[in-house]
Amino acid sequence: MLTEYYNNISNYLTQTFGANFIFFTILITTVVSIGYFIGISYIITHMDKGYFVRNQISDDDTLPIPLLTSMGHSGIYLVKIAKIMLGLCLLVCGVVMLVLPGQGLITMLIGLSLIPFPGKHRIERDLLSRNSVRSTLNWIRIKANKEPFIFD
Repeated sequence: MLTEYYNNISNYLTQTFGANFIFFTILITTVVSIGYFIGISYIITHMDKGYFVRNQISDDDTLPIPLLTSMGHSGIYLVKIAKIMLGLCLLVCGVVMLVLPGQGLITMLIGLSLIPFPGKHRIERDLLSRNSVRSTLNWIRIKANKEPFIFD
């Protein structure tokens, strides 16, 4: 019964879209997934190990950024806008990954860490209270020969 269902779906997809379209869709999905994993791993390994224990520090916006101070105020605002847009994109992708394959909670956590809004630290703490999130974050850091995150 399952093979008959599979054959019906594969015949329908092949007739509707064509074999080349299906192949390129699988290829693009694979490349994007690998790129996503590399990008998220890069972000996780370059975060400060004490990032999640910073209490009551309101975002990085108050900290001086030497590279951007030479660009002037417009450069700083462009980088902040790009950071917020990337955070929103990662947040939406994380929500989608809750039902699709992928690390949805980790992606949401990284997206939230890029967006400045009230209550951000409480939501981050709620996500970090899950042992699966903590162990995945530290596993990625250990594989990159970085010290594990400090959570408490």
